[in-house]
Amino acid sequence: MIIAIDGPAGSGKSSTAREVARRLEALYIDTGAMYRAVALKAIRTGVLPESPAFTTIAESILIHLEPSADGVKVFLDGEDVSGAIRSEEVSVMSSRVSQRVDVRRRMVALQRIMAQRASDSGRDVVMEGRDIGTVVFPAADRKFFVTASAEVRARRRARQLREKGEEVDEKDLLREIHERDERDSTREASPLRLAPDARVIDTSDSSFEEQVENILTQIRGNAAADAR
Repeated sequence: MIIAIDGPAGSGKSSTAREVARRLEALYIDTGAMYRAVALKAIRTGVLPESPAFTTIAESILIHLEPSADGVKVFLDGEDVSGAIRSEEVSVMSSRVSQRVDVRRRMVALQRIMAQRASDSGRDVVMEGRDIGTVVFPAADRKFFVTASAEVRARRRARQLREKGEEVDEKDLLREIHERDERDSTREASPLRLAPDARVIDTSDSSFEEQVENILTQIRGNAAADAR
């Protein structure tokens, strides 16, 4: 099976997808981490994604994912950047690099290759992002759209950053989330949208365990129905 889990920033889709994959013993592909790696490259090189010069980066960047105890390790041009890509600066920049058609084209190609290799070897795949069920794998076996209110997502992001020792303003985070939702849903290349056949999972009032079990129950229920 290929299981697509989409949703806006801060909805909980990444942690949920990671745990669903672990329990299913499936390959977890964190597509958001791939765009974060591109964003880190932009920051390090000083070449902004709005610049024509960014084309060279989009075409030459090397990104590799490896399974790990935490879900996935991310390698940028051979360097493990799993921790470096989780800063708020990278988070904001990743929304900008994802606007580029050439970046999205490159990432989609890499995502399909990774998923196909896993599928060919007999493994299930859990892939999360914003366009998995609509663009990357429109024929995915199972599709979910994980969402939550902007206020809840801002609180979650603030808690994550505070746990890292960073000072945050929830009002600023809420504004950034609204801005990112607007960019992601209106961009020309692969906008964030709900696939017609996706199941909506609203995590605003759900615990982590409840949202994971919700998805697993539906996967297992559908699998049993398919077998009949």
